[in-house]
Amino acid sequence: MRLLCVMQLCGMPWLDIIAVALAAVAPSNAQDASPTYDFRDRTRALAFDPSRFFSGGTEPVMSIRYKGDDFGYPVYAIAVQKGCTDADLGELHRTCGGRLIARMIRSPYEGEPARPRARGQRLFNMIAQAKPQSDDALRQLLDITAIEWLEADIRKCPTAMTHLATGRDLKFSSFFDQSGDLEDIVLHADTVSFEISDYLMRSRYEGWLKPGSPAAWANQLASSLETCWRPSTASVPWRKVRQ
Repeated sequence: MRLLCVMQLCGMPWLDIIAVALAAVAPSNAQDASPTYDFRDRTRALAFDPSRFFSGGTEPVMSIRYKGDDFGYPVYAIAVQKGCTDADLGELHRTCGGRLIARMIRSPYEGEPARPRARGQRLFNMIAQAKPQSDDALRQLLDITAIEWLEADIRKCPTAMTHLATGRDLKFSSFFDQSGDLEDIVLHADTVSFEISDYLMRSRYEGWLKPGSPAAWANQLASSLETCWRPSTASVPWRKVRQ
């Protein structure tokens, strides 16, 4: 879709212009909306599922999903793959075996939000205006929402490599506390799902960003990659054909 600067659109923030465009393709009659299609779940499944970030049918060696509040607002998702990717063709395939490639999808936001969850809230609000009733309709909307689709070679990112070296002592489980002391009380927290693989082993953690936890470590890894991200030329996840 081509967005033109006409009438009152000139000078508007770019995300507001996108919201106007999304509203323009909304069904004219709200009664046409199907109560069975949950665009929130489908957005998380089509765009923010790390298993869709690389082709070839293999699980990423590391995946991170950041969700905001109890509503699971999608903030970002990251997948990391060792070795060659679907973009390594011809001569590139000879030298890509030692690489560590990260890809990230991130909800759009102008500037830096006061809280990360605002990214996912903004994305859901924009999509809600168009009331998609199928995956095909949702894919068309995702194409024009300015979602960030980024890629980085971790081995060429010094800050990320430094942070990776601190992950050897991560604890993915805790001992049952029999002391009777009160646990931390956390309400409406953002949560992180984090998975990491090694030979014949896969560890998973999901929880709030408690200091020292794998969730906090994974979020810090995302931050360590910030200056190394570049736009990815790979197909966006919601346009990938599952194998």
